[in-house]
Parts: sequence; structure tokens; C-alpha cells
Amino acid sequence: MRKAAAGFCLFLAATLTTQAQEPPRQAPDFSKAQVKVQKLADKVYVLQSSGVQAGMGNIGVYAGDDGMVLVDSQLLELAPKIEAALKTVSDKPVKYVINTHWHGDHTGGNAYWGKTALLVAQENVPKTMQKEADRRITDLPVSLPKITFGQDLSLHINGGELRAIYFGRAHTDGDAAVFFPGNSVVHMGDIFTNFDPPHYPALDADNDGSGGPEGEIASIEYVVAHAPEDAQIIPGHGGVATKAELRKYLEVVKATTAAVQDAMKQGKSLEQMKQENILAQWQYLETPAIKTDVYLERLYKSLTSKNGGSADATGQ
Repeated sequence: MRKAAAGFCLFLAATLTTQAQEPPRQAPDFSKAQVKVQKLADKVYVLQSSGVQAGMGNIGVYAGDDGMVLVDSQLLELAPKIEAALKTVSDKPVKYVINTHWHGDHTGGNAYWGKTALLVAQENVPKTMQKEADRRITDLPVSLPKITFGQDLSLHINGGELRAIYFGRAHTDGDAAVFFPGNSVVHMGDIFTNFDPPHYPALDADNDGSGGPEGEIASIEYVVAHAPEDAQIIPGHGGVATKAELRKYLEVVKATTAAVQDAMKQGKSLEQMKQENILAQWQYLETPAIKTDVYLERLYKSLTSKNGGSADATGQ
């Protein structure tokens, strides 16, 4: 079973573990949740929720006369509060929901919005939702995206164009970056997270080789190259970021990937890499959610899965 179903994104400061290994805990009190609306650009908003201990992905919103488009849907339990917040933005209905990836903290609300809106995602997303367990995803027939794409998708609405682009395995095997009209706002899902204090990147969150750094690097490099310098980046979790913050994140992904690749080329095993602490200079990024050895394992497994333990995922 994939670890992400109850790990990094379910409790932002919890120990990474599988659902089967999770100790019993008190259910979150969603009545205490608060939904904050922030306007980022013309017709573009971000919704961020707080007040409960469950991980809640950021929602991007594009609103206009034709209706609203949501990028991600957070958790089902928060849907009524999210709907109330959306009414402060527009009285138009939600027409589309674009999921950045399959995890329940980004798709749990599909069970609510999918009854009236069209759900959209990269083609791997519904496949994975059907074969992997995530208790935050309910009413699977309603929650599954019905419109899927391979590499990219354009959605023309409200006089603008939203673009969703897939660059390969990253946080999962179906992550998409979503550009809002004008490219001045980009929602990156968990391809990019912006915690304070910073965490290790959420590469290959399921730690099974289905994710990987190649998609992460390609996605971020594309955004850096195509978004204006003053672009606002909506991360999967954390505060809205600048391109400078995104570049710093990219530097960590590339440098840690290169360190593991170099060790692999020298024939070192994962255990040797741990013993030598090859990621020591990035240990400041360690949190209870992602320990250094956990991040190392993710990198190693994803690189080994794709490249047989030797090829260069960065293209350098």
C-alpha cells in the first residue's frame, strides 16, 4: 500500500507511515477549520484552510461569468466551508475541478463537486485512485476524474485559457502543473511545497518508484522559463511563493538527485549512502514528516526504478 495515503500530506508534521501502521488518533474537528480567500490576479484566487490537524492542499480558483474552475478540491469534510468561501468570490457555479494529482488531500472534495462539475486530471490519476487505498477519497464513482489528458490540456473559459501540463513522474506518477491565463499564477500541486520551515521536496511520496525527480525537475524548469519574473506560485501546501523561492527548491532537487546518482555510479548501495550520510549538507531540511534517510530512500528507489540504478535523470 502506498505510504502517501496516510503520510506526508495527511498530517503535515506527522511521522511518515503507512495507513496500516498508523496508531489510533482522534478524528480532526472540522468545525474549527477556517478557509481564507486571497486574490492573486484578475479572476484568480487561492483558498487555504487552517484550524484542523489534517493536511489540506491549496485550492486555486479561476472565476468569471462562465463559472468557476477549481484546481484541487481539498477534503470532503471541508466542502461546505469551501463553498461558502467561494460565494464571496462569485455567485457562479463550479464548472470544472482540475486535480493536480491523486492524493486524498487534493481530491477528497471531488465527492462533493463531482456531482455537478466536470472533474479533470492527468490520465494516471483515476487509474491510481481506483487501485490504491486512501480513506480520504470517498464515493469513488463520483470522485473519479471523467476528463483525462496525457501530456497537456487547454481549458477555454471566462475569456481565458488554463493549461495543465504533465512532465512525468514527480511526487506521484500523475502530477500536473496548472497555468492560469497570462501565466502569472501557476498551481504546482505537490510538485512544489513551500513550508516554513522548509522541508525536503516531496519526491516520490509513495516511495515505490512511481514518482521521481525527472518530472519534478522538468516541471519546475518549465515554470521558471515560461512564467514572468513576478509570477505567483501556488504550492501544494504552504504559502504562495515567488519564482526565487521556486528556484531554491529546484536547486535542492537537482543537487540531492546528483549526489545520489554520483553514489550510484560508484556502485554504492543504499545502506552505504546512509552510513556515509551523503545528504548531510541538506540535513537542515529534515522534519518529522520527512527524515533525511526517508528522502534518500525515495530518491534511490525512484532512480533505480526508472534507470536500473545508473542513468542520469536530470539530463545533464
